[in-house]
Amino acid sequence: MIRHVGQSVISTPDRNLHLNNILHVPSANKNLISVHRLATDNQAFLEFHPDFFVIKDQATKKVIHSGKCEGGLYPLVSSEVTHNKQAYGATRLSLEKWHCRLAHASFPIVHRVLKKCQLPCFFNSNTETICDSCQCAKSHQLPYPKSTSVSAAPFALVFSDVWVLPLHRLAGMIIMLALLMTLANTLGSISS
Repeated sequence: MIRHVGQSVISTPDRNLHLNNILHVPSANKNLISVHRLATDNQAFLEFHPDFFVIKDQATKKVIHSGKCEGGLYPLVSSEVTHNKQAYGATRLSLEKWHCRLAHASFPIVHRVLKKCQLPCFFNSNTETICDSCQCAKSHQLPYPKSTSVSAAPFALVFSDVWVLPLHRLAGMIIMLALLMTLANTLGSISS
């Protein structure tokens, strides 16, 4: 179970490696690092060889850090002597961030998951929670009235609809236009 989310730094002779969005899971037996996140957060790339690994700067190709393979794993150890003392910054995620991470579930479900799994959450009751992605995904078009029009040739009939999506965070609106053009099939009936 995730207790906190934070960041840390691993010291190397040339420059520090930044580890962002660290998930603190007290029950985990090993500390694991996402190779993708490590490379992205540090503008670096990694090379894995049977007995060792290297982390290189993307621009200069200079080696930033290297290490040995131990038991099939590639431990990332700071070059600084830390005497087993480390400090990590940790923050509680907002309700909106958990909403996004839980695939835009409804807020009552997000609250239930957070409570049941005892996940840390920063909740500010003074802010209005409106998710732009959810607003766009949940917009619906009203049905067209029944039509008796018949299309004699391809693209002879065009149906249109206009609707507005308010985007509160962007302080604006998106106006959408939908066009549905019909094609006449061989029997002369409308198909879309």
